[in-house]
Amino acid sequence: MKFKDKVVKTIEDFNPVAVSRQKRMRARLKADSVSFFTPNCLGGLLFHDLGLQFRSPTVNLMLLQTDFAKFMLDMEAYLKKEFVFFEKQGMNCPCAHLGDITVHFTHYNSPQDAVTKWNSRVKRIDYSNIFIFIEERDGLTKEQIQALGKLPVKGIVAFTAHEYSDIPYAVFLPKYEKDGEIGNILRRNILDNSREYEEYFDFVKWFNEADGAPFDISRFAVKKSPK
Repeated sequence: MKFKDKVVKTIEDFNPVAVSRQKRMRARLKADSVSFFTPNCLGGLLFHDLGLQFRSPTVNLMLLQTDFAKFMLDMEAYLKKEFVFFEKQGMNCPCAHLGDITVHFTHYNSPQDAVTKWNSRVKRIDYSNIFIFIEERDGLTKEQIQALGKLPVKGIVAFTAHEYSDIPYAVFLPKYEKDGEIGNILRRNILDNSREYEEYFDFVKWFNEADGAPFDISRFAVKKSPK
């Protein structure tokens, strides 16, 4: 864990409002063997809140949404490939090619640490309880989002900047419609340490109740009151 992460964790541990929120989330959770695949820090943040063991290799790293879609659509093949590390301008974390995709190990100090964590979490994957989260950004297309719906997984949710009524697992965020892509949904509320993504979707209920295809997430999306 990097020094900055340790400082943030220390502050969180002594915030009674944040601690209370976290306890409520954990009390609601019934699922305890979730393999949650995300292309960014959302998975690590959420699993820290829930006190769950990391059962996905994509926790605590960053991929472009398009690369993440490729990875999920052919995960078995990608997991057999070897990382090729390289220096990437502007990045102060280990970066590696995995076949034709790029992985940024944003929370790790060395390639060795990154590979060790990746391999240990690959071994923990519960293939009967895989959940996928993706965002419409980085050039991700509607077709790529739809392709994920063919995977034999427990749950899929896509946060989108366009309204796709024909994709049952799409959560449309009107806030980002003008931008044409999803923005920073990891923004933190300093009062209770909640994140923006919690405003749109009940991840705890989803982990508890999702039952596979056709991945209808209507009962998990947070209904906004009209203004």
